[in-house]
Amino acid sequence: MEFCRLNGLFKIEDYVTKELQMFYGENGKGIGYYYTDFPGKDKMMSIIPQHLQKYFSITLMKVNDEVPPHTDSGIKSTINFYLETGDCTTQFYKFSTNNPKTKQVDNQSDGFIYDENDLIKTGSFVAKPNEAWLLDVTIPHSVKPGKDFKERVAVALSSTLCYDEVKSILIITGLL
Repeated sequence: MEFCRLNGLFKIEDYVTKELQMFYGENGKGIGYYYTDFPGKDKMMSIIPQHLQKYFSITLMKVNDEVPPHTDSGIKSTINFYLETGDCTTQFYKFSTNNPKTKQVDNQSDGFIYDENDLIKTGSFVAKPNEAWLLDVTIPHSVKPGKDFKERVAVALSSTLCYDEVKSILIITGLL
């Protein structure tokens, strides 16, 4: 499976949106990653054993529009702690062809945007506020807004470790 929900709820209050770190999208529509601070930020990082924390970073993710099927750049997995969900569906896919059409926005490095016609839907989830989900972002996934969508906001604990490695860590720490 390409995603799983962590045990428990995680309430993050009084977060601060700082300067923009990276934006993926066009014409101001897409996903922004911001530096952030909030009470309990150090506690959040402590869910990862100290010797592995160097493979993780914390940012504030804000989604302001539908996000097409894509793979992320620079990371392999992420734990998203959802603050505002916009009733969005995160949809995962597998390839229906050996040669899918791809494109990249200017600042994408190793991630790609895919044509949905070259994909088959696999699993999906709709996060609720205060839930945390582990995602394999090397697998194509999209974000489809709900009907009253304004913005989706999550604290992202992103990693260069692969999904299975992070999943093993979270099993050991009792979060899965």
